[in-house]
Amino acid sequence: MSDNWMIYGATGYTGRLIAEEAKARGLKPTLAGRNAEKVKAIAEEFGLPWAAFSVGDKHAVEAALQDKALVLSVAGPFSATADQMTDACIATGTHYLDVTGEIAVFELAASKSDKAEKAGVTLLPGVGFDVVPSDCIAAHTAKRAANPTDLTLAIFGLGGASRGTAKTGVESLGTGTSIRRGGQISKTSKPMFRSFEFDGENHEFIGVSWGDVSTAYHSTGIDNIDVYFPNAGPIKSMAKMSKNFGWLMRRKFVQNFLKKKIDEMPAGPTAEQRAQAGTQILAEVTDKDGTIYRSMLSCPNGYSLTADSAVTCAEKILATNEKPGFQTPSRAFGVELLKDLKGCSIKDL
Repeated sequence: MSDNWMIYGATGYTGRLIAEEAKARGLKPTLAGRNAEKVKAIAEEFGLPWAAFSVGDKHAVEAALQDKALVLSVAGPFSATADQMTDACIATGTHYLDVTGEIAVFELAASKSDKAEKAGVTLLPGVGFDVVPSDCIAAHTAKRAANPTDLTLAIFGLGGASRGTAKTGVESLGTGTSIRRGGQISKTSKPMFRSFEFDGENHEFIGVSWGDVSTAYHSTGIDNIDVYFPNAGPIKSMAKMSKNFGWLMRRKFVQNFLKKKIDEMPAGPTAEQRAQAGTQILAEVTDKDGTIYRSMLSCPNGYSLTADSAVTCAEKILATNEKPGFQTPSRAFGVELLKDLKGCSIKDL
């Protein structure tokens, strides 16, 4: 089964990292994407089969997936690819994985759960840094409480962003921050600020629209969820733009201009930068009786973890298909998934 799957979007920065990891494990996925010339070049470099097609071509997608057990999509922004690809997977009996962090994509996959389950297909978005580590630490901490009502996640040490991640951020400018209250996802236009302690120092954080606003609810059943990033660097700049020029940031021509500027950025952090970077995720769960439980997850930088976790999840789904329908990482594999990933450790505070 090591050759009966596909990586779609393999020519991007994250796609290449995942292809390298798969190759290192002796796996032989088909590398795919829209641009035949680019796909062929990377496939020949790795000595792997390849295919080229657009997700906008329904017949081409279904033909490409017809003999595949699983597709791992790395083609973001996933708002432009997930709907077509998940439909094709359900039609062809192909398991769907991706590395999205987009709330709307998780909710889209959840809405198709019944159809996927009837087709025997697993829909498992978010098998990268978005949202494997945060989903697992959320599930772990929630289990410490008898009746958890509130969940807050603070993610520290994000490192450099790839072009795809930056473009996803641009699409959220001026739209407000997504939170979950009373079990429902809503938007708050007012920035949310909190201080969290990491490595013995207090840091200012700002609320962000992160995938766990969707996935942590499905994983833990907690009705009130917030996610925070450090209020620094590009995140701070984007927050200021949204606050002062939100109406302008939503305009299509402005977003297209920003995306063109992003194309001039480096593809992503270097191997040296990734090796030196690490991430910590704090999960804070409040019980109905007011007791607060905190747990800290330490893990590698987001891009190295994404390559490791995406391939690991693909291997697990290929080995056994016990849970068709929409899944989150912790629901599909349990918190124990972290034990299968390099450099991950949990500490209860």
